[in-house]
Order: sequence, then structure tokens, then C-alpha cells
Amino acid sequence: MARFDGGGTGLYAVSTILTNEIWFVLGMSICAFNVELRGKKLQGIIIGLLFFGLSIAVYMTDVQNLAVSFVLGLIACATVILLAVDFEEKSGKAMRFFAKYTMPIFLMHTLFAASLRAVLLKIGITNAVAHVMLGLGISFVGPIVAAWIMKKTKWLEFFLYPSKILGAIRNR
Repeated sequence: MARFDGGGTGLYAVSTILTNEIWFVLGMSICAFNVELRGKKLQGIIIGLLFFGLSIAVYMTDVQNLAVSFVLGLIACATVILLAVDFEEKSGKAMRFFAKYTMPIFLMHTLFAASLRAVLLKIGITNAVAHVMLGLGISFVGPIVAAWIMKKTKWLEFFLYPSKILGAIRNR
């Protein structure tokens, strides 16, 4: 994966850490082992600062080691998870909304983000901040809008929730 050009410095988190697919492993482990994450905001902040410092050190020393990248990825994921749980307590309504669209976001976020990136590059926008911010936005908004449209037509909804449609047909 090519690094974004941030004015001569690459964005380490985007170019290496986020390419590891450890988010799913952590999520499955949290569910499987019934880990209690509430009330751990301070630990999330400390782990986040640790990640920030270590990732700067790794970037500055140009360490090219998959094991180091994996460990930094675990640290980053732990930070996001701990802080997201704390955020969920404060805005449960918003989190429930996004939870409702987890599957469409999971299935379609890359389609929307990659398309947007191609368009941005085609029109000459190479700013890393614009790519990351707009890419994150479209990764959520695009699939949610697509899911709303798909829900209106049952044959399209089949692509997101085949068991729901097949179950409805079977129960007739």
C-alpha cells in the first residue's frame, strides 16, 4: 500500500498499522472472552499516548518490522476500543444507530472509500488530511445511504441480509 504524502512525511498509522486486519481478531476476542471494557477511559488515553510515542519513534528510526507493526496495531486498536466504549456510554443513541448499520459498513466501506480516493486523485487533490477525513466520512455515510436504498427494495436487501430474506420466504 502506498503511503499518503503528508508534505514529505508519510502517515504511519494509515500506511502500515491500518493495513493489519487485527480489528476483527480483537473484536471477536472481546466477545468470546466477555471482556468488560466500561470505565477504562484513563487506560485508553494512556495506551493511546504510548501508541503515539512509539509510532513516532518507529517512524523516525525507519523500523521496517512486521512484528513491530503488529504490536503497534494491537496498541492502536486497544486505544480505539477503550475510548469508543467510553464514548458509547455518553452517546448510546448514536452508537446504536451505527451498530444497526455494521454489516453494510463492513461490506461496502472499501467500495466507497476507494472510489472517492480515485476521484480525489483524478481531480488533483493529494492532501493526506483531505483523503483521510473525506475517506472516513464516505466510509460510513455511503454504506448507510446504500443500506437505506437497499431496504426499500427487497431484492437488493438480499445482498446485505440474505438470511432475513430467505427466512421471510421460508415462513410464508
